[in-house]
Amino acid sequence: MEPLVAAQIAVAAVQNVVFATAAGSLACAVMGKRSGMGAPATLRGWQAGLAIALALSALAYLWLQAAVMSGSPIAESSPAVIAVLTESHYGVAWSVGFIGALLATLSRLSHRRGLPLFAAGLVAWAAGKAAASHAADAGDFSAREAIHVVHLCAMALWSGSVIVSAAVLRRSPTAHVAAEESTAFCEELSHLATAALVVVLVSGLYNVMQVTGQASVPFLNMGWGRILTAKLVCVAAAVALGGWNRLVVLPDLRGRARQDGPAFMAAQGRFIAWLSVEALAMLAVLAFAAMLGHTSPMGG
Repeated sequence: MEPLVAAQIAVAAVQNVVFATAAGSLACAVMGKRSGMGAPATLRGWQAGLAIALALSALAYLWLQAAVMSGSPIAESSPAVIAVLTESHYGVAWSVGFIGALLATLSRLSHRRGLPLFAAGLVAWAAGKAAASHAADAGDFSAREAIHVVHLCAMALWSGSVIVSAAVLRRSPTAHVAAEESTAFCEELSHLATAALVVVLVSGLYNVMQVTGQASVPFLNMGWGRILTAKLVCVAAAVALGGWNRLVVLPDLRGRARQDGPAFMAAQGRFIAWLSVEALAMLAVLAFAAMLGHTSPMGG
């Protein structure tokens, strides 16, 4: 693998994690209000920082892409950046995503419409990513590209809500009233993760069928297929961990929510512990997704 491509994969993995965490912070802000626990004040600062990180990583990736497309050393690829932006389809797709990152950043200046603008910026970012991916092979504004946008957003909500919730719950208060609110938050998280997972699986299956239907070699003989298999193993691990929390730990947590004592704390600790392991599996999924985006589905 060429060093520039490896650098692109690394930056793309960072982008995936930042995008998912941004989506998760948005979801946690909404779930906090719905559950009565309230949105942690730190989330607003996180969102501003994450939006800026998206914009900066987009600039870094553009520079790498210009170097790869022009075949010039990265230190000498500045002239190619303008050409990539103005003369390539990738430049248009990148611009859409970058505008989304800027919109998400500027949304933090608005108190009344901040969250809707932040969400719109994230959707625009996902649209730019989809337009620059293999899904764009079917053409712009195609059903395949639209479904990939849905897939990216659902994946970000699922993985990001798990990652951010693990951090939020570790900081939640432990008083008697907070116990019920914390449990309600966990239930909201479980419902969101389940709904997002269904969308991820359906849209992901569609994407895989689009690729394997055109492939001329067996699935596992493709580098893309082997990477996807590794990603699916991590997805299965995350599903198993989330399922255990939902079906075993959450009912126990709910039953102890009205008790003020160590029993609730122990149940909450188990929920957070499994959630934290699930978050690690999600990080692996996002890393494999970055590798998939830089591997040809038709390659051997």
